[in-house]
This record gives sequence, structure tokens and C-alpha cells, in this order.
Amino acid sequence: LNKQRAPSEQAARLGGDEFAILLPAKDGEKRARAMCEQIATVFEVPFGPDLHLSASIGIAIYPRHASNAAELLQKSDMAMYAKKRDGKNGAQIFDNSMLDSAKARAEIESHIETGLAEDWFDAFLQPIVGLDDHRIAGFEALLRLNHPQKGLMPPAGIIHVAEETAKIVRVGNVIMEKAIGHLANISRIPGMQDTYLAINFSPLQFEVALTSRLAGLVGRHGIRPDRIVVEITEAVLMHDNPQIRMVLAELRRFGCRIALDDFGTGYSSLSYLNRFPVDIIKVDQSFTRSINDTNDDVRHKSRMLIEGITTLSHKMDCTVIAEGIETEEECRTLHQMGLDYGQGYLFHRPQNASKLIEELTAVVNEVAQAS
Repeated sequence: LNKQRAPSEQAARLGGDEFAILLPAKDGEKRARAMCEQIATVFEVPFGPDLHLSASIGIAIYPRHASNAAELLQKSDMAMYAKKRDGKNGAQIFDNSMLDSAKARAEIESHIETGLAEDWFDAFLQPIVGLDDHRIAGFEALLRLNHPQKGLMPPAGIIHVAEETAKIVRVGNVIMEKAIGHLANISRIPGMQDTYLAINFSPLQFEVALTSRLAGLVGRHGIRPDRIVVEITEAVLMHDNPQIRMVLAELRRFGCRIALDDFGTGYSSLSYLNRFPVDIIKVDQSFTRSINDTNDDVRHKSRMLIEGITTLSHKMDCTVIAEGIETEEECRTLHQMGLDYGQGYLFHRPQNASKLIEELTAVVNEVAQAS
């Protein structure tokens, strides 16, 4: 930074990997943008053969954005984090809308912390059914935060903030424990004793103790390890983290199965099938929606992609599940294309375990009475 600045400009380390630069200039924004371009150019050059770094930069200008030094730092910090969220390596000028975003984010963070303390979190379950007979094969556990005044809050925002603040580990442990407890209760219903539970995991959750924690939970509830599916996205595998690899291998040895979620939406989906132990492929709902698209070209290409994914997955002994099925036509088409299972609003919406158990029990009773 000192090499990039003029004698009248100041550079300082705020702490950790955060630095600040003060640019006294008549045209502050123009000079700031030029400085950012210089810094970005420096980071484009690899630091050694395997180390590539990036810089996210926030810009705030006096007096347009702030009336004192502390406020200037605060606003530039907001802009920096906004850039990190939008895509790292670049610069972002402060905008007043960031204040609203920061307020909303702080509110969500507060709800997460209070939710952990007051037991607001629960695992809702969405059944996964066979496309041939519509019988329930398993359930996906989905995070929900039930605020006492606001009700169920949008899960995407909760998960996003929980991951950014590393609270996802604590939240994930709560969801895992509740979901396995729900599966134990569902298993008491006739015909449900072999259904499985798919639990979503964030990259941060792959701690060394994850396997032993999971083993303790399934042991306590009398659940076989092969009834637990560890569901991950390409974001987990993209880290190519040795610890994640190790924990995944441990979970597989313990008896759990591995599912790759949102398959086909990333840049290198196929390579992960060769490099990681995957048992289940979940075709992203964007493909499901487009198989009956009114545009002939989109429809044709989507079907070819799904058929290709299914054929390849079956040759690698992977089960294939379609996500986001909402119509009978989608269900029929996917079944004809050879997919094994599906989930979506056509079959069941995600719901709390008590209501789901009530519905499943009613179905079992109806069948018993009919026979």
C-alpha cells in the first residue's frame, strides 16, 4: 500500500487483514478509484505458484458520506462488506441504501442469537418420494426460525447471515439434533422405519468432531447411520479443504450417504463425481422448471441435460432426485426420463414434524381401515 500512495496520503493497518487509506484530494472519488485500480492490478499477480489473493475495497468520501473520521471509517467498512457480498476483488462506493441493509442484517443477527437462546429454531421436513409409486423414501430437513411475533422468517436470509457470522455451526447443530429426533418419532409410524433423513451442511460445519457428534445423536435415538444423508452443495467441495475431505470420508465410513445438492448449477459439477464420494445426485429445480418450457430450444436442451446427468449418475451407482416438482406433467416427464425420486410442492410442502406425523398417521389409519 505504501508503494501505491503519494507522500500526502496515509495508509494504516486496522487489524487482521483490514487496512485503511486516507486520500486528501480535491477530487476524492476519482483519486480513490485510481488507487483501487492500482491495488487490484497488484493482486492480479499470483504470490508464488499457488497463492492468489484478492482485495475487497470500500470507499467513503467526506463530506458527502460522513461528517467525521469515525463515520468515514464506518461507511467505508459498510461499503467493503457490501463488495464482499456482491463478489470479492473490487471496489464499492458507499450508498445510503447500505444503511438499511446493515440495519436489516443486524436485526437478523440478533434474531439468530436470541433464537438459539430461546429455542426458536426447528427443522421442517419435506418428503422425498419415488417417482414410480409416490411412496415416501425419505425427508429433507430444512431450517426454520419461528419468531414469536413475526412468525416463520425467510430461511435464505437467516442462513446467509449465519454463515457470514460463523453462527451456522451452532445453528446447524440445533437443526441436526432436532431433525434426527423428528426422524425417530416418524420411525414409529408403520412403514416409516426405513425412511432416511437428508441434512444440509455448510462448509463451516465440517469440524473434526462432526462425525462423533452425529454418531452420538443417532445412537441416542436408535437410528441406523445409513438412514442419514449428508447433503452438500458444490460450495462445500469448491473449497477443496483437506479437513472437509477427511470429515466426508469419516462420515461415509460411519455409514452415512452423501448427496450433492443443486447439481448442474456450478462450473465443475461433473468433476466432483470423480473426486468425492457421492451417493445421491439432486438435480436443481431450475432444470425441473425448464423441461416443459414453452421455448422449444430451452425445453429440448434441458431434457438432454437431465437425461445425460441421470445416465451418468446411474453408471456411477448414484441415485437421482429431481427437486422442485410442482406439476403432474413434470413428474411424468422426469419419471419417463429415468429419474428415481422427486420432491416438491406437488407431493408435500415442508412442514413441522408434528403436523407431518399427524398426516402420515392418518394415511396409515385410512389404509388399515380400508383393508
